[in-house]
Amino acid sequence: MFHVNFLLVTLLMMCSACVSAGSSFATGFINQTLQVDDRTVNYQVYVPNDYREDKGWPLMVFLHGAGERGDNPLLATDVGLGRAIRNQPTQFPAIAIFPQCGTDLWWSSLACEEIALASVKDAMKKFSVDEQRVYLTGISMGGYGAWHIASKYRDLWAAMYVICGRVKPGGGHAPAPNSLPDFYQGEALYQMTAKAVAHIPVWIAHGANDEVVPVAESRKMYTYLQQHKAQVAYTEYQNTWHNVWDKAYSDTKAIEWMFAQVKDKGVTYAKHR
Repeated sequence: MFHVNFLLVTLLMMCSACVSAGSSFATGFINQTLQVDDRTVNYQVYVPNDYREDKGWPLMVFLHGAGERGDNPLLATDVGLGRAIRNQPTQFPAIAIFPQCGTDLWWSSLACEEIALASVKDAMKKFSVDEQRVYLTGISMGGYGAWHIASKYRDLWAAMYVICGRVKPGGGHAPAPNSLPDFYQGEALYQMTAKAVAHIPVWIAHGANDEVVPVAESRKMYTYLQQHKAQVAYTEYQNTWHNVWDKAYSDTKAIEWMFAQVKDKGVTYAKHR
């Protein structure tokens, strides 16, 4: 019995040494915790199975829709990018983070802005991130968040992939924030947003039959971005309603285009359709 126990202990020590000698990072979807002012915040991070520290990895920042708000960070991975990664992980050779907006809040609220930006900074500290390849993407309310956050924090993003997002807040399951400035009422908001993000390569996707966020929101942004000479592509999916994100994140051409964008390199890749 002593001989058997000795062998078992020896094997366990060998296995432990193998783990120590290999990657020190778990892979898959992992919960992360950080402090934002006096708040403890959780967010999800996806780490590819082949992750290693000796190379810089692209970072995708996903902003969820209104239905995934709350205090359970796993919710942010259930719809959109998280589902796409689970279905086709080889299509997304990147680290991805999933900050979560609180219940009844918008991504334009200071609390949610701080969570999103703090999650980006936290991931950059913990993982080997290529800071020239940070990509912002969002669906529905998260698409609104992508326009809003990119227009305020302009120098962080190598590219954006905005899916069924609105520029003018309100509608759907997320009522508009109170006390909106007057410029939210007219076309000035679209012009202002387009001008602010015109230096960022953007791919926009929307369902032609969207019953929650009018397709006109994306059409307008595409037009205004063209007027500002932006590098912009637009895919409008016919016979598709609000949940266009499954098709959008399955669009190999759009995903490959996004990963090809490198900040400050001035390189144009795939020809837009």
